[in-house]
Amino acid sequence: MKRLALTLLLAGLATAPAWGANESREKQMLRRLQQQVQQTEQARAQAEQEKATALADKDAAERELEKLSATKRQLANANAARGKLDGELKSAQTELETLKARLATTEKQLADSVALQRATADKLIQSEFAHRLASQQLADNRQDLKVCREHNTRLYTLGRELSVKYRDKSCQDALAQAEPFTGLKKIEVENLMETWRDQLDRDKLRLSGQQE
Repeated sequence: MKRLALTLLLAGLATAPAWGANESREKQMLRRLQQQVQQTEQARAQAEQEKATALADKDAAERELEKLSATKRQLANANAARGKLDGELKSAQTELETLKARLATTEKQLADSVALQRATADKLIQSEFAHRLASQQLADNRQDLKVCREHNTRLYTLGRELSVKYRDKSCQDALAQAEPFTGLKKIEVENLMETWRDQLDRDKLRLSGQQE
């Protein structure tokens, strides 16, 4: 609207009647006004251009600011995530150290248990061997005792036989045993005694062989 008004004003001034001496002055004023209008139009166009450029720069700056804000938020989220990961890493390291300590304790307990089991097994083997040896010795002792009882019974029987024979020996047998010329009865008695000694010696040798 201002541009149209200035144009009409300039056109009216151009078609107005000349006033003699003032004509050149009015033309000068008209030229000045035209120059001012042109300068104003140029300034307005430049201002519009600068305004458009400023708006474009503003939009670009806002977009860049939005990008920076997004980057800042991402960085903040990344820092928060990193802090969380650092905390989780420290917790995991602490738990790992605890598990290592528990594992070392368990391994020591296991080693002690294995050593105790081996010692117990060795003692059990020794005890079993001693038990078997004692059982064998007991069986041998029982067998020896049985043999001794048998021999004792036989010795007792022989003693009883000797006692009976000497008890029942008659005077005639005694005289015959002491008869200095023939000595027949004495020989018979000595033969009987020799038989008993041989039997006792055999029993003694048999007993000694079983004890060995």
